[in-house]
Amino acid sequence: MLGRMIAGGTTVDVLLNALEQRGVARTLAEPNLVALSGDTASFLAGGEYPFPVPGSVGTYSIEWKRYGVMLAFTPTVLKDGVINLKIEPEVSQLDTSHPVTILGTSVPPLITRRANTTIELRDGQSFMLGGLLLNVGATAQEQVPWVGDVPVLGALFRSASYQKNETDLAIIVTPRIVRPARPSDPLKSPLDNTLPANDPDLFLMGKPEVPRAARREAVGATVPFSGHMLDLPKGGANVVAVKN
Repeated sequence: MLGRMIAGGTTVDVLLNALEQRGVARTLAEPNLVALSGDTASFLAGGEYPFPVPGSVGTYSIEWKRYGVMLAFTPTVLKDGVINLKIEPEVSQLDTSHPVTILGTSVPPLITRRANTTIELRDGQSFMLGGLLLNVGATAQEQVPWVGDVPVLGALFRSASYQKNETDLAIIVTPRIVRPARPSDPLKSPLDNTLPANDPDLFLMGKPEVPRAARREAVGATVPFSGHMLDLPKGGANVVAVKN
């Protein structure tokens, strides 16, 4: 479904938002990386855990293994704006159900899904890697002690539950050619579209920020629209001086 909609020209952001709202998809990471042509950029959203490595007799060293959402790519800009992109995505997680004992220490292994490919795209085109399936099955059985082991009749005193989770990892990449800005060009940031909320929005509505567009609609309102403002009683307020 994702492939057909992308091939039909559907905007990737709109498609992902619609799938997330219906609960059929979840975004693991959404990094924005910048790299020079021919250089490699990498990204990690996860962590590291210690892994003991045996050394000489009676000694060992600690190595740190990375896990989470990792991405490394190497872009090369070719003629006519074509982008040659080598991409290496990887998604891993700790498998606590199958620990490995090393030097008396229980270490969880990693469940890893990894891909490596090289493609050529133009500025703004998107491509998707799919088919990285993961099946996890679990069985839980409970029974009454002793009675549950009785042949035939023991089935009446046992209960079993099965759970199977299947996920398909889809990786979508959209390369763009970034050109340097001129000194007169205005630079934008993600904070340009929001303003700090006022007291009613912060304490009653739980909104730490409000859209800037709504600020323009509320021009002339009696309540200050932005900024955490507290009304003091007439004549001032009692202030207690504290000395260190």
